[in-house]
Amino acid sequence: LHARYVMQLLCETRRVLKELPNITRLSTSYSKEITVCGDLHGNLDDLLLIFYKNGLPSEQNCYVFNGDFVDRGKNSMEILIILFAFLLIYPNNLHLNRGNHEDYIMNMRYGFTKEVWKKYKV
Repeated sequence: LHARYVMQLLCETRRVLKELPNITRLSTSYSKEITVCGDLHGNLDDLLLIFYKNGLPSEQNCYVFNGDFVDRGKNSMEILIILFAFLLIYPNNLHLNRGNHEDYIMNMRYGFTKEVWKKYKV
């Protein structure tokens, strides 16, 4: 994805995230499930497998991602682009919790910063 569009996605995602509360309370009923995922660590194949087995996020298919989206794997940017796009489309049905790898120092140490520089040469 061209850097211009990534920046638009990031800016819009930031705007939406700033409007959301720090704590999100979710509930299930007999007819609704919530898929809880964690620790993708830049492995796009894992995310695609989750969506293949559980369906894409939608109003009827709620997801919670418990952080550690980036670092270690080589597709952290692609994961963020996909998750942020779904967050913008379904802000009440896709929830992103921050993990310890969503931190500047961790990104420097475990590779996300290098990935961004390599892919976008900003």
